[in-house]
Amino acid sequence: MQNLQANLESTQKPEPDLIRPLGSTEHLFWLIDRNRSIHFTLVAEIDRVFTPSAWDAALLALQQRHPLLGARIVADGVAAPVFRRDPGARIPLRVVENAQQSWQVEAAIELSAPFDWSNAPLLRVTVLQRASGSTIVLAAHHSVLDGMGAAYLLEDLLRALAGGSLTPLPVAPPLESLLRTQMDAAAVSGAPTPAPQAKAFRPAVGGRAELASLALSAQLTRAIVERARSERTTVHGAVAAAVHEAGRRISRTWRERPVRTVSPIDVRATVGGMGRANGVYITQTITVDEHPRGAPFWDAAREVKALLAPAQTHASVVQETKALDGFIATNPSIEDDAGFLSHVLAFDVLLSNLGREPIASSYDGFTLNALWGPMVSSGFADDQVIGVCTLGGVLRLTQASYNAMPGLLGEVQAVLGDAVVV
Repeated sequence: MQNLQANLESTQKPEPDLIRPLGSTEHLFWLIDRNRSIHFTLVAEIDRVFTPSAWDAALLALQQRHPLLGARIVADGVAAPVFRRDPGARIPLRVVENAQQSWQVEAAIELSAPFDWSNAPLLRVTVLQRASGSTIVLAAHHSVLDGMGAAYLLEDLLRALAGGSLTPLPVAPPLESLLRTQMDAAAVSGAPTPAPQAKAFRPAVGGRAELASLALSAQLTRAIVERARSERTTVHGAVAAAVHEAGRRISRTWRERPVRTVSPIDVRATVGGMGRANGVYITQTITVDEHPRGAPFWDAAREVKALLAPAQTHASVVQETKALDGFIATNPSIEDDAGFLSHVLAFDVLLSNLGREPIASSYDGFTLNALWGPMVSSGFADDQVIGVCTLGGVLRLTQASYNAMPGLLGEVQAVLGDAVVV
């Protein structure tokens, strides 16, 4: 009887290291990452150098602010996976003084080095320091952060470096918890339409991500923004249309069939309740471009906007989240998840856009000069991951791939340049 009572008391005790269960998208990314790594990097350039101890102190402040930065993922094969706190975990930091390698090389190395999800933390930082300033290469497991969350995290890091105080945040619920009432009332959507052809994964071992980057001029950036507005579309629509047209000029495969693009959609403003917390707060929408090479550019850009618009409504976010939550409730295997990625999403392009001036540029004593990415290791053999961010009036593009389309970003720039000529 005493043993039974002890067992009951044991099961009723709170688990002090439990943070929260993974949300459905976080769970999906955890499974996909176990098939092929899908972590990502974000790169920030500032015009100041700091001592290693200053970087350490800022990262510690960051961990104390964000509960998931001390987390590992725990799964027993029966219950849903959870984030658990490891009180002794510290964000790995590597500071390279008088750095000779480019950030592109360092970011490619980071993309090619998977995370061990069972060990905390699920974030690491490399700092390349030169006399002119520092470049921060942040790498994150995709279950603990999305692209916008990583940008907000970098802003917090820069605030800490500038001497600001970071207030600890409460644990934010996963997206499904925030939408539970609306999800319960929403209709069940039909099964997703499979892609015409399954997408092949890259080899499980070997290979290294290839990265490229390009900054448009401030003049061209301004012209794209103004022309997109007058053409009743968005910069995202224009960049997507330019990537598709540039790819058709380079690749026969893209000329012979429609191009499939997935656009992550940040839902923080649409849903609310999570603020700038870590976690995954996105939906993902596929658009299909069936235009031939040389099709009217702004027609294609308007079509991208029109195809994405329904997915940005609150009702659509609820519907998509409910559908994914239902899929995860079936306890899918790694193979099931890989099949969903390969047969349903099956994208040629992942277009991840942080938008215009997503975080502050000016800090006490230094300036954020550039923000690059997100650069994502998607798992496919030949997709092109395009990161987009406009900071300081300059639109910056990155390309990440295990089979990079050569010259793609330069061709994108040429397409955009031609498109804004009056």
